[in-house]
Amino acid sequence: MKKILFLFLLILSFLLVKFYNNGIRLSDTNTYFNIAYQMSHGKILYKDIFFSNFPLFSYVSYFYYLIGNKSINFFYFTSEIEVALITLLIYFISYRKTKDYIVSITTSTLYIFSFMVLSTSDHQTGVFTACLFAVLSYYFLQEKKFIISGIFIALSVSTKAYFLPIFLSIFTFIALKKKWSDLSKLCLAGVITGIVTLLPALIQAPKQLIFDILGFSLTRPVGLVKTDILWFFITKDFLLFILLIFNIFNIKKNTFFGLVSIFSIIFFFGYGDIYYLYLNFLTPFLCLSFYELDYLLKSKLNPQKLVIPTILLIFISFNLISYLSGYRNLGKLENVDIVLKTIKAENPKYLYGVIDITPALIAMTDIPALENVNGAHDYFFIRKIYDRKFLTDKAVTSKTIVVTEGADYPQNNIKEDILDDTILVKETIYKNCKNILSIPVQSEGDANRINLFKCY
Repeated sequence: MKKILFLFLLILSFLLVKFYNNGIRLSDTNTYFNIAYQMSHGKILYKDIFFSNFPLFSYVSYFYYLIGNKSINFFYFTSEIEVALITLLIYFISYRKTKDYIVSITTSTLYIFSFMVLSTSDHQTGVFTACLFAVLSYYFLQEKKFIISGIFIALSVSTKAYFLPIFLSIFTFIALKKKWSDLSKLCLAGVITGIVTLLPALIQAPKQLIFDILGFSLTRPVGLVKTDILWFFITKDFLLFILLIFNIFNIKKNTFFGLVSIFSIIFFFGYGDIYYLYLNFLTPFLCLSFYELDYLLKSKLNPQKLVIPTILLIFISFNLISYLSGYRNLGKLENVDIVLKTIKAENPKYLYGVIDITPALIAMTDIPALENVNGAHDYFFIRKIYDRKFLTDKAVTSKTIVVTEGADYPQNNIKEDILDDTILVKETIYKNCKNILSIPVQSEGDANRINLFKCY
């Protein structure tokens, strides 16, 4: 009980840090919250709501929306709850393999206080939902319950398609053992599960489903520079990078973790539009492989019992310090109540603006989106799905508040209230609308203000 108590204290400390720092941010979380809001008003996914992923996380979002009594703060915090559950699973899987309490606790700590988890769990984007399903799939794989494992890996990929490398690792792992009966059970369970999750959309909006997923997700242009993402991963989570490389060299002794590393590297360099957040599919499995490296170091170096955990604790402390000092407030809006109060006082007919925050404001104020554009993604305008001139003209003639990101750096003599010229015509907004509120925000790019323009 004392050992389990320490595990719960570890998780509790993580949850407390996150709870006191919980809040609305410039985030894709707001889009998922808006989707849940629209579904609660009878809108049909794909038919009435654009959604570029497989549908499962939209259903999960709707569930969180309902049990949280429509609270966006609860919606954000659900990612931390998922991390806590994943950490518990990692501990029990590790302890089942090693029967070593210190190794299992170290593995759990390595996961929950990795920089990857600390920095990305401030958002609810479905990645930890998919992680939870993937780790459950691995657990049942170890238990040789292949049907249940197949169900959970299908749920994982149906939540976030970029968990495909984990499915391929499981598939190849069983195939290399030539366990064809087990493989057929896993694949059949996975296929049936995938069909079931897709069935409502296939019945209600088959054409839109195909267009939204194939016409958007698979044809998006390259986003961030991959070398930048890789370097960020190496410098922020060096221990995970070491485990990634170690698993490849250790593939003969532990085939599964070696396959995870190989398929993950292939995915990273093979898929065009990749982000740091996506690497979460890899994180729990790198941590679960720690016992292999621990065994090797102990057999070769024979260190004192707490030397390795102490070294890891030092790295983890740096992760926590780096997160708390530079990343915990990234994108966080401290004055959301003022924004909501201002919008409601002005009583606009529509809202329109940047995708990072406008979807949440639409859901929280219950003011409809201009022309039903709940998510003004830049790519929609590049692909000519939306027309920025039409929407801008519509905004200035339809009693609309326009939400923009701006830059205000007086020390450099820079003040620009609208940085979003892809989704609107700046000159038209400046000419016909008035900036009624400007609040500070710390974003990842040049923007440091959120502005409300009243166009009536």
